Amino acid sequence: MIYHLYRDAFSEVCTYRYRMTDEGDALLLQALWPSMGPAAQPEQIFFESVEGERMALLNWEERGWWLGDRFHLFLTGQEAALAMIQEHWHIVDRLLLHLPRYRVDLMDGNALEVRGNRYGESLYEIFALPAVGSNATGADGIRLGEITHPASGPTYVLRTESPLLVNVPLLLLALSVVVDLWGLKRE
Repeated sequence: MIYHLYRDAFSEVCTYRYRMTDEGDALLLQALWPSMGPAAQPEQIFFESVEGERMALLNWEERGWWLGDRFHLFLTGQEAALAMIQEHWHIVDRLLLHLPRYRVDLMDGNALEVRGNRYGESLYEIFALPAVGSNATGADGIRLGEITHPASGPTYVLRTESPLLVNVPLLLLALSVVVDLWGLKRE
């Protein structure tokens, strides 16, 4: 499945909405925040369906650059988070200007790792991590998809064949918003 993500902006530094579409550019979801703009780093980002119905919100928890920020994705009306996205940095990453990694812990116990590569074909790659206590080996995990930044057209192209990500495009949208607003702007 291929999704397109468009960043709607008043200027190059003031994003106010993201639109996620399918390959035919039919709108699927959008992410919005209060009118203060991303420069103020909003504490909440809201996700809406095509009909304008609020589906979810992303709470941002700033923890300092040495710990990495956390983002909690809540479905509307639910108290337990659907996912927690944790930014990971190492000192060497900061010195070498590497993109941050993100660990995504899902409510159902699955875990994903999103790895950035500034100079590769894919801007970010998404991997499923082995379950804790399983007999699976290898720290690399299973590749589920990628986020690319094309030279023209949509801001990002999201590719996945994983049923986990295809069934929950909201998770892909939340990951892309976090990558765009926080991971790339802080360098």
